[in-house]
Amino acid sequence: MELRQLKYFCQVAECGSFSEAAGSLCISQSTLSQQIKQLENEIGGELFVRDTRHVYLTDVGQALLPSARRTLSEAASCISRMRDVMQLQAGEISIGCTYTFAPMLRDTVLTFMKQYPGVKLNIHCHSVEKLMEMLEHEKIDVALSYKPTTNYPNIESHIIFDNKLAVIVSDTHVLAKEREITMADLEKYPLILPAKGLMARTIFDGMTEMLDRKFDVKLEINDVSVLISLVRASKLVTVLSSATVAHKTGVVSIPLSGKGTEMQGAFNFRTGSYMKGATKEFLRILCENRSLQMALMEIF
Repeated sequence: MELRQLKYFCQVAECGSFSEAAGSLCISQSTLSQQIKQLENEIGGELFVRDTRHVYLTDVGQALLPSARRTLSEAASCISRMRDVMQLQAGEISIGCTYTFAPMLRDTVLTFMKQYPGVKLNIHCHSVEKLMEMLEHEKIDVALSYKPTTNYPNIESHIIFDNKLAVIVSDTHVLAKEREITMADLEKYPLILPAKGLMARTIFDGMTEMLDRKFDVKLEINDVSVLISLVRASKLVTVLSSATVAHKTGVVSIPLSGKGTEMQGAFNFRTGSYMKGATKEFLRILCENRSLQMALMEIF
């Protein structure tokens, strides 16, 4: 059964005439009759009763007509929706991001929503490990994070920008005017650290695992926004990527000395997987985000 045959069937039923229906469809009457006959053969019963003047629906034809009209309507809606999706007037994308990457998405999300109001955005914040798992099971379209330190064979990472781990303090903190801070300096102050599993914490632990130093860790938390607000309102010190606090008021970012502070912002996706047009457009806006670019220029 083809959509074309259902279209022909509905037109004959509406016109009550093969010749009139053929004319409205711009096909020959013989072609129309042949297509209706094929449809009848597939169904296994006659759809029309023909006399010298009119064509009437049989009981089989009457039963088929509502379903045929509904099918044609749904097919037309489907085509229309696919066109909307291709033109980014509809659709849905799922973006995964790490907690330390999330604060940098504000302008990109607002710009995307303004330009493509018909596309629904789903944002999922998790650790890198969880995001890679979600990519593997195709639960998200793309993951935004700092480049994973673990190798994932089925996942590609494309670098968006280079960044570094930094010390973050309130703008009234005694360290706020320092040009650089060492690990020895950090031992002297109470710390609030991002929870284990977050990329900034992974980088920090990697830098300190071979050092014989004792840090005064008062709190660990996986919510970066809360972490920053606590630092802003106290004398606590933390470590995050410098880009995470770009344009944040009340806090300052100070370079952390030592090797291994490099962090690369990246988008990650399954190797060989199809990427939606809306996902590509979201990434384009992110990569062209002027506020992020200016923030990185100010940092470096």
